Amino acid sequence: MRARTISLSSSAFSTRKNALKLALFGGVLAIAALASIQRADADTALCANGTACENDLPSRSEDQHFFRFSTAHDQVSHHENSLRRTELSAKDYPSYSGVGVIACTVDGKQRTSTAFLVGAFDIGVTVAHTFANGADGSEPTDCVYNSLDSLGQIRERIPVSYVKSQWNETGAAGQMAKDLAVVRLSEPSRYAQRTMPLGRFSGDSASVVMIGYKSDIDADSIKRKARGTVYERRENGIVVSSATGFTHDMDSRDIAAGAPVIDETTGVIIGIHIQPDASRNTMITMNDWLEATIRSEMQARRETQATEARAN
Repeated sequence: MRARTISLSSSAFSTRKNALKLALFGGVLAIAALASIQRADADTALCANGTACENDLPSRSEDQHFFRFSTAHDQVSHHENSLRRTELSAKDYPSYSGVGVIACTVDGKQRTSTAFLVGAFDIGVTVAHTFANGADGSEPTDCVYNSLDSLGQIRERIPVSYVKSQWNETGAAGQMAKDLAVVRLSEPSRYAQRTMPLGRFSGDSASVVMIGYKSDIDADSIKRKARGTVYERRENGIVVSSATGFTHDMDSRDIAAGAPVIDETTGVIIGIHIQPDASRNTMITMNDWLEATIRSEMQARRETQATEARAN
């Protein structure tokens, strides 16, 4: 039996071919829509858990933008980490231009910490352990405040004139909550466009961002921003401060201590990041010593300016 063959006219073939294209295109759209729905559902779930939100938040000024990134944990994937910690955008840099790096030489090695300018362009706040003596008892030397641009290039190196460390106060050495220092620069920063507002922390849980540099700025000198949450501490139902600091969950791996922790809602620094060991993220807060020292430095600066004005 001979098989019957069926021939199609050119017009019929074209019609069938177009129908096939439409069917295939419709299938692609259906698959894309399904993937979009699944992705949206996944994002919604992550946002509900506070781990992958990227919404913009209101800012205190036109050039101050606090972008929301997910909270960070060491166990997450590289892709997820790219959302949790990022380099600053060009719009961020004016707001955070008052965040730099203090570098000192101790025992022949470089020791660094993040520092931020408060109240004046020659007054900085950082951590006290940057200026602790080395293992052989040698004191830190050649301490310099560095301002770096968006490319990680050093724009200015200002020698530190002197340091006031709370660890030098009687009975305070080595205490985590007192790991605070105020530095006076030999001249005001000309690169910084603004100083950073520093305030008291209420103790309540807060959504925060942290601005800082890697500990080894020779290997990586790009300023970064991380987002997360600072958690409250309670005793008998009352929110309290603690000598062990407050816990936060930002991705702070390799970020030098001294980085400012900023309340997203107000734009005010509520604490300073430290990392006493590899497994803990800790924020310490402004205390009476730090507030009094900053006020004293600002008053001394005003008196110096008044004296110079009278001399001229």
